[in-house]
Amino acid sequence: AREANVHRLAEVSANIIDQCVAQGVPLAREYGGLLDNRSFGGTLVSRTFYAKGQTGQQLLLGAYSAMNRQIGRGKIQMYNRHEMLDLVIVGGKARGIIARNLITGEIERHSAHAVVIASGGYGNVFFLSTNAMGSNATAAWKIHKKGAYFANPCYTQIHPTCIPVSGDHQSKLTLMSESLRNDGRIWVPAKLEDAQAIREGKKKPTDLTEEERDYYLERRYPSFGNLVPRDVASRAAKERCDAGFGVNKTGEAVYLDFAAAIMRYGKEQAKVRGLNAEDENLIKRLGTEVIENKYGNLFQMYEKIVDENPYVTPMMIYPAVHYTMGGVWVDYNLMTT
Repeated sequence: AREANVHRLAEVSANIIDQCVAQGVPLAREYGGLLDNRSFGGTLVSRTFYAKGQTGQQLLLGAYSAMNRQIGRGKIQMYNRHEMLDLVIVGGKARGIIARNLITGEIERHSAHAVVIASGGYGNVFFLSTNAMGSNATAAWKIHKKGAYFANPCYTQIHPTCIPVSGDHQSKLTLMSESLRNDGRIWVPAKLEDAQAIREGKKKPTDLTEEERDYYLERRYPSFGNLVPRDVASRAAKERCDAGFGVNKTGEAVYLDFAAAIMRYGKEQAKVRGLNAEDENLIKRLGTEVIENKYGNLFQMYEKIVDENPYVTPMMIYPAVHYTMGGVWVDYNLMTT
C-alpha cells in the first residue's frame, strides 16, 4: 500500500468512527457510556470498535440510512436495478456512464462532472467466496479496459473462519465473524484415526478428551494463540486438513470450540453474583448466557445453516476467499489514471 494513504487513513480513523456513530451505528459501549474496544486477529491490543457480532452489517445499515436520508431530501437520485455497461470519456477524463435498466432492458446515458466507481471486490473470480453474487467487479474491469490501471490483484485475503463447503451445488460461502476467535479455541484431533472416525460419523468431537485434541495454533504460536493473523490461521488450517486431520465429510474443516469460554465466563458470573461456583450445570448456563449476548446472532446463523447447536458441539470452520486488497489503482487524491 502507499504509505501516505495508510497514514492518512490512520489519522482520520477516529473521525470515521464518530461519523458512524452520528449515522446511528450501534457500536458497543462500556458501562460508563464510552465506546468499547476488543482485540482482533493479528493484534494483542484491544483497538477495534464493534457492534456485537455484526459490525459490518451495522456499518452498511448506517451508510444505507444516511444515503436514504439524502434521497428523501432530493439530494441523490437512486437508480435501482441498473447495470453499468461502459464509461464515457471526453478529453481524456471520465464524463459519464452508459447503463442498462435491468427491468425494461433500455440503454441509458448519464453525464457527469465526475464518476465514482464503487464496485466491490473481485473475490468471485474464485469458484466459491464469501462475496455476494452481485459483487462481480464488472465496473472495475470496464474502466480498466478504458485505460485505468489495475493494481495488486494477487492480494486476496483468505478468511480463516468460514462455514465449510457442504456440497457440489453451492453458490457461495458464509463468513463467520473474526470476533469468534476471541473466545473460540481452534483444534483438530491429534490422531489420524480419530479424524477418520469423526468423518465417518463413528465419533463425535465431544467424545475426544483434551489430551486427544491438537490446539495447533496455541501450540505453534503461544504468544498469539488463536488470535494469529488471518493468513497464518488460514495456512495452518489448510496444512492440518491436507495432512488428513480435517473433520467434516469433505475433510476440509477444523473445529472452533467455545466450551472453555463458556466455563470461564460461567465461573466469573457465579463469583460476581455470589452463587455456587462448583455447580457445573449453573456455570454452563451462566457462561452460555454470556456467549449468547456476545455472539448470539452468529450462533443462530450457524445453527440454521449447519443444523448443529454450536453451544454444545464445536463449530466447523475452514478458510475461504473473502477480502480483496487489490483493485483499480488510485493516486493520493483517490483519482484513477
